[in-house]
Amino acid sequence: MTPNTAALSSPHSLDSKTSGMTENTTEERRFYTPEDRLHQLRDYGTASIHRALETIRPVSIESDMLQVLEVFRGHQQEHFFPVLDLAGTPLGLIRERSLKSYVYSRYGMALLSNRGQPRQLDSFLTSCPSAEIDATIEQVLQAAHAVPGTEGVLITAGGRYIGFIRASALVEMAHEQQMEIIRQHNTELDQKNREIQAVLQNMRQGICTILPDLTLHTDFSAHLSSILEQEELAGAALMDTLFKHSELGPDALQQIEAALMAVLEQDAFMFDCNAHLLPTEVTVTLAGQRKILELHWNPMLNEQDEVSRLMLVVRDLSRMRELQQQADQQQHELQILSEILAAGESRFTAFMDASEQQLAVCRQLLDSTQDVIADEAQTILYRQLHTIKGNARTLGLMAVTDSLHDAEQVLQASRDSGADVSVSALQQALHQVSHDFSQYHLLYTSRLQGFGRDRDTQIVSNTLWQQLEQLASQRRDSELLALLQQASGSNLNAMLSALGESLSGIANELDKPAPQLIIGPALADCHLSNKQAQRLSDAMVHILRNCLDHGIEPAAERLAMGKPGAGTVHVDGGTDGKYITLRVSDDGRGLALQRLRSKAIGAGLLRDDEVVSDDEIAELMFHSGLSTAGQVSMVSGRGVGMDAVRSGLAEIGGSIDLVWAGAGNDVGYRPFSLVICLPEACGGLPVA
Repeated sequence: MTPNTAALSSPHSLDSKTSGMTENTTEERRFYTPEDRLHQLRDYGTASIHRALETIRPVSIESDMLQVLEVFRGHQQEHFFPVLDLAGTPLGLIRERSLKSYVYSRYGMALLSNRGQPRQLDSFLTSCPSAEIDATIEQVLQAAHAVPGTEGVLITAGGRYIGFIRASALVEMAHEQQMEIIRQHNTELDQKNREIQAVLQNMRQGICTILPDLTLHTDFSAHLSSILEQEELAGAALMDTLFKHSELGPDALQQIEAALMAVLEQDAFMFDCNAHLLPTEVTVTLAGQRKILELHWNPMLNEQDEVSRLMLVVRDLSRMRELQQQADQQQHELQILSEILAAGESRFTAFMDASEQQLAVCRQLLDSTQDVIADEAQTILYRQLHTIKGNARTLGLMAVTDSLHDAEQVLQASRDSGADVSVSALQQALHQVSHDFSQYHLLYTSRLQGFGRDRDTQIVSNTLWQQLEQLASQRRDSELLALLQQASGSNLNAMLSALGESLSGIANELDKPAPQLIIGPALADCHLSNKQAQRLSDAMVHILRNCLDHGIEPAAERLAMGKPGAGTVHVDGGTDGKYITLRVSDDGRGLALQRLRSKAIGAGLLRDDEVVSDDEIAELMFHSGLSTAGQVSMVSGRGVGMDAVRSGLAEIGGSIDLVWAGAGNDVGYRPFSLVICLPEACGGLPVA
């Protein structure tokens, strides 16, 4: 099991440094320590690689399993260790979870203790990429990208192990490459902040005193003239000089003037009573410039403890607010970049392409609407928006989910009130959604497009793929069509595994332990066309979220029932060459038949005295607007998901049905599975 190795700048350049360090005994080989070699190689490689490098203790390939278990027991904070051959060359990783099924089996420990039983460590190895210490950061990242789901990258010197860079550190290294422009902006921002601080330290503020007749005293700071764009301020009326050109209305101005008159030449207590009526910030337009001024009012007391004058300190915050907006924008962009990097380029671009098509459907529906949106159009809008939001949350693209949720709220408000949907409000909400998507698109194309892609990789347009598939269909060349669709499509097992990674995030939102996703081995040989993959991915996003929200119980409830705290979701099935069948189930409580019936009665779909079968009640799960959720949340509860699932699958010739997995219980729940059937993407000519 040879690890994937990054290109080397000089494969044998470090041999002279390492030739005298071969271990002499079995014990030394078994627990080979690379610290001394790493110390001698401190001048090789980049600083980023050295910062990220950890000297995780390696294990010799000759170690027996009991010794490996002792290493795990002695280093319980680690879940894996590098495995080396006798020359110190890394062979891969030994993971704790790789040993569990063996060790925790009924006779596992007995087999390990039996010296006559073969215990070959290499049968438990997991592939791990490697790179030389003098490799570039780009080479290290490319090596990691070649092995999806890797724990990190093994670092070698002359082919011999010296340390390990974890996956989390690799993400930070990738961020460093993309943050150089942001750092430059931050440098400029820091310089501007220092300038602002220098201004404050030198008391460059407008300071004046206000007399009882609400005019300015002859003594005032020179900087006040600059702020107010007026040279002659002595004796000037405060209301005309400062507030006349403000954005305050007549009532607010009258209230300020009355408060000032109530304070001046009165007891200090009156200032305490009226201070809240004096503005602390005001926006004015002076000499064609819009300024934001901060105002501080301080009473000046005479011997009788009366307010003889007021001191007013004016500070121009315009530039500071502008810089703050720039900093906020940079932080927002950094968040978006981080989300795109975490999602991965291929999954992000697929999401953007699919979402643009779905948003185009929404815009087309609204453009064709004059005054009232028909019920059917509302249902379609609901489906599209809910699907996009679910996919965005699955990928962790949080900057767009709020606007999608707001757009859903416009439709939901109409449903709740029974009034017509406000077309203008929905258009405005969709405009905000499009704006948020454009930010993702702009930042991706300008900063990240092509990141991590091999330089030799050639990009083939979707149009060309479609033309090739159409040609193969016309010639009825099933073998060529199958090859084209496999090359341009998706592996079902890989797609499901990627979706499974999102379960922990959904579980956190619901305050539940992350469930285990078990994918049947037969699905590894199933391939989907791009359109099938997108529609099935949309469907599985809804289904998996429903498993967590509706099916799998909270941990405390599960433990009380004798179940493990974390649930399990099973996805099994296979293909017969013509159709792909998936069966999705969880070990939760089942379908809430009584609650679904009550919801249907409340929605007028059933009469209270109507007798219906479990099958008829279950079919209502696919009715738009019905949900068994107790309340609407960002995760579920609008009753759109399963309706959208069936509609989306139907677009690609697929179907979804509910199959009972047992009898119902006395509290109204019945276990079930969802069965999805799709035409095989590579099994015949009809699917292109």
